[in-house]
Amino acid sequence: MVILLRKVGMTMSDMSTRLHVKELKRRFSKRKIITVSDFNEFYGEVFGSIKKGTVSWYIYELKNKNVIRNISRGQYVLVDSKDVDDREFIVITMDIIKSSDMDYIEFNNSLTKKVDELNLIISNEYGYNRSYYISQGDEIQIVCDFDENIGNLFMLTLSCLHPFKVRYGMGIGDVGEELKKNSWEMNGPIFWNARDQLMKLKNVKDYDGLIISDSSEIDQVCNNILPIINEMIKKVTDKQWDVVKAELSKISIRETISKIGISKTSYYDRLSGSNLEEIIKAFKAIIRLLRIRRSVN
Repeated sequence: MVILLRKVGMTMSDMSTRLHVKELKRRFSKRKIITVSDFNEFYGEVFGSIKKGTVSWYIYELKNKNVIRNISRGQYVLVDSKDVDDREFIVITMDIIKSSDMDYIEFNNSLTKKVDELNLIISNEYGYNRSYYISQGDEIQIVCDFDENIGNLFMLTLSCLHPFKVRYGMGIGDVGEELKKNSWEMNGPIFWNARDQLMKLKNVKDYDGLIISDSSEIDQVCNNILPIINEMIKKVTDKQWDVVKAELSKISIRETISKIGISKTSYYDRLSGSNLEEIIKAFKAIIRLLRIRRSVN
């Protein structure tokens, strides 16, 4: 692109002027998300008439100049926007399978108790200031930092929900707005995407899930790994789930074996049989893949 600028005698300052960067920043400084339609409208007003292909090239240049960045396909934010958190997040949305077959009051009380316990562990043992919230009676959701502990958080969640089984959708990216305590009150691509993935699995009757980010190629690879993880999860027994929960809740082995009434050898046998270590490693592989996509976007 430097060659092109020299060829036409245009400096980087000239390019900023041509792109009307200052005006664009003023126009969208309070916007959480800027769409392609917004750019078409903006440059249409600036130039009176402009081709969509030219606007696409302008968007490309704005990204190169680090004026804007992608948060999802066809959606952007200003890089220096103070209203947008620059961290990357994950939204985990889960749906309890066959909840309609259970007594409503009994199920609701049980799910509430399980989620309350889960949130307490997340706060006390993992330091997250985010919590799961229930919606529509049988769905739970959390938005939190996309970090190395996601596999632990995911398996902790399943262990606390056991014997309930879940379908899940995970959306990775920027939230595009100020974080709220209850993630169900938030909106935007990362939330829609997680929900869309969950809806694709509405007829699934056992553990299953899908991941979506802003890279379809990376998503495809990740979603080829997830079935392997899900198959391992399906094989975890009731007794193994008890040990998995204790391990991820960071409860001492002495306390756990005393409570469950097993030996230390049995504890480790159950933990090994659950394939928890392999599942966590598989999740870390997915995390690495999803981080790579950000460096090449």
